[in-house]
Amino acid sequence: MTGERIKQIRRHLGLSQQEFAAALKVNPSAVSQMESDRIRPSLDTIINLSRHYRVNLHWFLTGKGGMFEIVPATPKEAPVNRLDRLQSFLDAQLKEIIQTREEVLNADVTDIPVTGEIAAGQAVESIDTVLDFVTVRKSVINGIIADYMCLRVNGHSMEPEIRHNDVVLIRQSQDWVKLVDRICAVRIDGSVTLKKLTLDDRRKYIVLVSINEEFQPMVINPEEHQDINLLGYLYFLYRKLS
Repeated sequence: MTGERIKQIRRHLGLSQQEFAAALKVNPSAVSQMESDRIRPSLDTIINLSRHYRVNLHWFLTGKGGMFEIVPATPKEAPVNRLDRLQSFLDAQLKEIIQTREEVLNADVTDIPVTGEIAAGQAVESIDTVLDFVTVRKSVINGIIADYMCLRVNGHSMEPEIRHNDVVLIRQSQDWVKLVDRICAVRIDGSVTLKKLTLDDRRKYIVLVSINEEFQPMVINPEEHQDINLLGYLYFLYRKLS
């Protein structure tokens, strides 16, 4: 690891972390973090190691060979050799960064099925059929994946914020009072709609409001329906760019 080799260089030179930091033009805490492999040395740090102490970059990268460069017979060859080794180092670092990023991204994503449609207009019957899959970053999810559902929007009542064919990620919740003024998924007699939730406390009615002013609010008297359920609230929106 480069951290251990940085420590070897410093100790071979008989320098404290503060003295070494001053020579490399970094903070003493950065030297400590580099030696413990918590951070990587920057390009400027590597150049300073080569320039000030003639550190052998091949050894620095691989641990093979001598710690310090042998002074070349022809002075003109030194800058070229150091530049080639530096370029090799940068290429290796870039490949490692790309590989690490891909590994992190692959570990941080999961696919959630789009299991039906949700109306942005008159309620539509929810179907328990996988229409598509949405790739979601696990870091976006608050809680467990089982707490969420994905539904495809059908209709125009929530435009312009939510469009026809958008996919909404719904976080499940049945707390009617807490979700007042939130955009929610509500099931009405087996059909599901997406609306802004309000409550008429006086009449004990549920009022579902569209963003698109061309659509009238839906006023629901729970006593007139066999099945009124709050599924959850809009947590995330996915839109395919055309």
